[in-house]
Amino acid sequence: MSEPGVGSEASARRSLVEHGRRLLDEGLVARTWGNLSVRLDERTMLVTPSGIEYPDLTEAMIVPVDLETGTWTGDFAPTSERKVHREAYRRRPDVQAVVHTHQMAASICAAARVPVTATWGEVPCAPYALPGTKRVMQVTIDALGEHPAALMANHGVLTVGPSLDEAFDLAEQLERTCARFVVEHRPREGSHPPAAPDAPWDPACLEPVGLEDGTTAWLSTAPWTVRFATLRRPLPAVIEDLAMLAGRRVDVARRTPKRRPRADAVLIPGRGALVCGEDHEAVAMVVEKAARAWIGGQGLGGAKPLPGWQAVLMRAVYVRSYAKRAALGHTPA
Repeated sequence: MSEPGVGSEASARRSLVEHGRRLLDEGLVARTWGNLSVRLDERTMLVTPSGIEYPDLTEAMIVPVDLETGTWTGDFAPTSERKVHREAYRRRPDVQAVVHTHQMAASICAAARVPVTATWGEVPCAPYALPGTKRVMQVTIDALGEHPAALMANHGVLTVGPSLDEAFDLAEQLERTCARFVVEHRPREGSHPPAAPDAPWDPACLEPVGLEDGTTAWLSTAPWTVRFATLRRPLPAVIEDLAMLAGRRVDVARRTPKRRPRADAVLIPGRGALVCGEDHEAVAMVVEKAARAWIGGQGLGGAKPLPGWQAVLMRAVYVRSYAKRAALGHTPA
């Protein structure tokens, strides 16, 4: 039973590569986060691999996974979220494609852990669970039920459909829906967000800064980051992306540091965030995303930070995984 409109395994692999690059191009994911799959037949799904950046993804890297046993074949490991994809196919015979994203506006609603209403009906929000675990699979697919989409608390979005195109289009529609929802529920009449909740990340907001110790850092003047920095308070890990790249929180510096900070990101009151290291653009992107979640979530009951120990654990696991995969020329999913 092949996916309608996909047909052969070769065309399914090609479609996954093309849609993976679209995820990145259209701002629905950052780095290697997010993943895609299609049902190849009654026993097999094809899913994107772990740790491969979308510009580098090839058809040969797509991973076949057995829907019954969970085993896979090939030279690449499947995404760590394969259990969520697999369970969606196992419970929903109508589902032929699954898309998992970390998109901006929807992440605001997911951080506030609230459902939203789309043109096709309610989009529920699954309770929080650590990524890659059996529990995140259970709570996500339970929340999805017979719906075509679900939010994943502090994590992202899952959409399903009869084709990859339709599941992808749902993710895009949901982003616009969540952006409107956030603006409509702003804390007080007349208050305005610093930018559209679904505005794409713009790397042009990064300005190089030479520090007195000879190192180079970058000042992120992304609009939500600047707005949050005026609060002069630490930015908590209200999204998992930030926990992975920064740990429990992003702290505040009194002024621009003279030397490279120990952390890869610090907030500079009134200016934005100073980010460092080879991963500085990804760090700046998730700081902006977390700032959107915290500020935008104020009208939705408030964004819910991750428990401190979970944020620290996620950071430690990410650093270890990153170091291991960097040695192989890959980055973690």
